[in-house]
Amino acid sequence: MIRGVESKFGGKFRITFVALTIGLQILLATALQIVLFVLLIWLLRYFPLRIYLFIQVLSMINVIYLVTQSRNRCYTIAWLLLIFILPIFGHIVHMSWGRASNRGWKNERLRPAIERGAAFLHNNPEVVASFQSKCPTRKKVSNYLEGKGFPLYENTKCDYFPLGELQFEAMLKDLEKAEKFICLEYFILNTGQLWSKIEEVLVRKAAVGVEVRLMIDDLGSVITMPDSVVKNLREKNIQVVRFSPVHRYITRFSINYRNHRKITVIDGNIAYTGGTNIADEYANIYPKFGHWKDTAIRMEGEAVWGLTVTFLQMWESESDTQTDYEAYRPDVTIDEKGFYQPFADGPANNPDNPAETMYRTIINNAKEYVYITTPYLIIDGAMIDALCTAAQGGIDVRIITPHIWDMWYVHMVTESNYGDLLKAGVKIYEYSPGYIHAKSIISDGDNGIIGSINMDYRSFHLSFENGVWICDAPVLKDMETDIIETCKVSHEVELEEWLKRPWHKRVIESVLRLFSVLL
Repeated sequence: MIRGVESKFGGKFRITFVALTIGLQILLATALQIVLFVLLIWLLRYFPLRIYLFIQVLSMINVIYLVTQSRNRCYTIAWLLLIFILPIFGHIVHMSWGRASNRGWKNERLRPAIERGAAFLHNNPEVVASFQSKCPTRKKVSNYLEGKGFPLYENTKCDYFPLGELQFEAMLKDLEKAEKFICLEYFILNTGQLWSKIEEVLVRKAAVGVEVRLMIDDLGSVITMPDSVVKNLREKNIQVVRFSPVHRYITRFSINYRNHRKITVIDGNIAYTGGTNIADEYANIYPKFGHWKDTAIRMEGEAVWGLTVTFLQMWESESDTQTDYEAYRPDVTIDEKGFYQPFADGPANNPDNPAETMYRTIINNAKEYVYITTPYLIIDGAMIDALCTAAQGGIDVRIITPHIWDMWYVHMVTESNYGDLLKAGVKIYEYSPGYIHAKSIISDGDNGIIGSINMDYRSFHLSFENGVWICDAPVLKDMETDIIETCKVSHEVELEEWLKRPWHKRVIESVLRLFSVLL
């Protein structure tokens, strides 16, 4: 039996239970903060020196703890501000949700699973030699990922989908052809027209002996994927795992450290990844935020193995079962130009974050252009400096964000970051038809990344993510063309326009920006 997959609680009950528990924690923290404030007023009348020294010592302990637990300056400053302004409240909230991710409870199971899977990842010397001969200027980028345990592959065919509905159309056809196994890993899975089509295929395939595994993040899908649906899938021989069930670790519950990855693997030979979850809005079946712009890729060939291992590692960590990795290797031969390096990132890596490092490396090494699509632009000073330096050096830097946002406070922080970038010459576009959820970066027509990674602190440090670095492959031209065409239907934000924001909006942005890494 897979450990932890059965639940006697419905999704709404579990999320309500979690919400009530969090509410009680906040009420307790608030009450203690008020009590402390009243107590301090009284004590200061009689013991001013002792109270002053006590506060100073407590503050120093908090400072030392935060500085030693996080290497990110912005993250540390945000928590310090909260703790200094509201000492008791801030400390309780930090202990509940802000603890260092690389020493968290989950790594007790995750690290062994990652290490076991890593034993099946090996670089092919012939592929490396071919790459260094054909792409010598990108050697540093590939070597970095190789050093983090992510091999380089060739002999892979890759197709690019500029819209989610095109991806799912192709995916359904591939699912129909599955003969051995199907693996799906998503942050959000929502019942609806799209899921009904996919579910129907999965059930039929499972009935004829195809192994089907489905992993969904419990927080991302706790309401949208009812337990009744999960129960029905299991009864039809489909394995389902909820990643990090929200009710099980309530005393250590966090909105951080969620599984934000988007992966589909079919028979070990075909894989999909990109920005799309499995829900109707991602296929424009209904206009949740206007037109939904998302992107994805389909890989066929050797590079699929990288995503297969990433899936199996997470599956083993959450299910406490072990898999015969060798049974999931690709068995097709593809003769296609290009190099691919799938990689994964997450709290278990901290303080080493391949996703953030890869983005910054691509920006720093750009010779002609850097194009980025992201639903959120919540970045620290180092990333802003990298973008500004590139633009000031004559690089064509373009960033596309949504015009219609999903979370107003996050979009306000995104907009607050426009100023320095615009002043440096970075071109910022807001996707006018609606919401852009695509997550990609491409540079100079010869290398780029597509995957589940948002350009924000949460993706770079707090969530489990995946991506594929692509170099010298034909698919890069399709990605470049799509971004250029997207710019044409987007509104280019001008510096003068940004400076004319209402004063109250500037005030709100300034406050939110102080705590942006906590959003």
